[in-house]
Amino acid sequence: MVNLQKEFIDFHDEIKLSDENEILREKRDILLTKLRKNISEDLPSYTSFNQGSYAMGTGIKPEDGDYDIDVGLKFSIDKDDYSDPVDPKIWVRDALKNHTKSVTVRRSCVTVTYQKDDEPEYHVDFAVYANANKDEKMYISKGKEYSDEDHRYWELSDPQQLISLVKGKFDGEDAKQFRRVIRYLKKWKDHNSMLDGNGAPTGISLTILAYDFFAVAKEYDSFNCRYEYNDFAALKSLVESIRGKFVLKYGGSDIGYYHQISAALPVEPKNNLFEKMTARQMETLYEEICSMFDELKKVEDQTKKSAACEILANLFGEEFPIAADRSYVGTSESA
Repeated sequence: MVNLQKEFIDFHDEIKLSDENEILREKRDILLTKLRKNISEDLPSYTSFNQGSYAMGTGIKPEDGDYDIDVGLKFSIDKDDYSDPVDPKIWVRDALKNHTKSVTVRRSCVTVTYQKDDEPEYHVDFAVYANANKDEKMYISKGKEYSDEDHRYWELSDPQQLISLVKGKFDGEDAKQFRRVIRYLKKWKDHNSMLDGNGAPTGISLTILAYDFFAVAKEYDSFNCRYEYNDFAALKSLVESIRGKFVLKYGGSDIGYYHQISAALPVEPKNNLFEKMTARQMETLYEEICSMFDELKKVEDQTKKSAACEILANLFGEEFPIAADRSYVGTSESA
């Protein structure tokens, strides 16, 4: 097949966060300063840390234009002293309210949204943790401001260990390929209209699938005395592995047979990251993974780089570059 590594690198550079990271950091720092200034001195102390895709280095530019950054707030509290876990999130919300039009207590965080022309442009999510517990573990506050009691609870969580595991899975250039392929998967998901809304797999679920099944694809170039990476081969191998992890399940007479996949978070609470997807959503994901794999196999069959790139642009969006084929005297062949 044609060599597509340059096109994949160009594509990666186009979809990864770059200048946006600087803006997000600025928003985060402004909000952290406001929080320190406005939160009551009578409340317990806290420390902050980065979490999510920003901290893991796997973020991409969102297709809907709403950029985000995740921040953890570790309060020096014992969860047993706070029967209502939403209370600490109210502390954060009250300290940040009126900074923008929208400061909202959500199920897993407090979200501060920046808008432009009444449309979300950036948002900062603050997850709130109890970090002085008798068992020396950390718990995240779950529940909205007006949730009923059954939907307000403290949940075991270890986001910093998760970051360490993902970032430490590979070293050096291997780690860079690992992060690139995660970004390709995320971009495919965002671009795929069949995986929209609540039926879409989460970014962390795709990251953990890569964590579990990714294999580095590289060959040693003895002439240049270095390894040459092949992102296409790494992506295709990962998609094939994911496809093979689906199992056929019977959901009863109303649902029938469907394909199901699971992936456990490698840290507390070690939950199945696909557990909230319905049977229909799971089957759609399986069908789209199979379709992606079939398209990647078509790419392998192409003798012209432009044709291969057109298939990939259909999978990932217009950010994937369409390379022109080189012309030679008396013939035409792919670069």
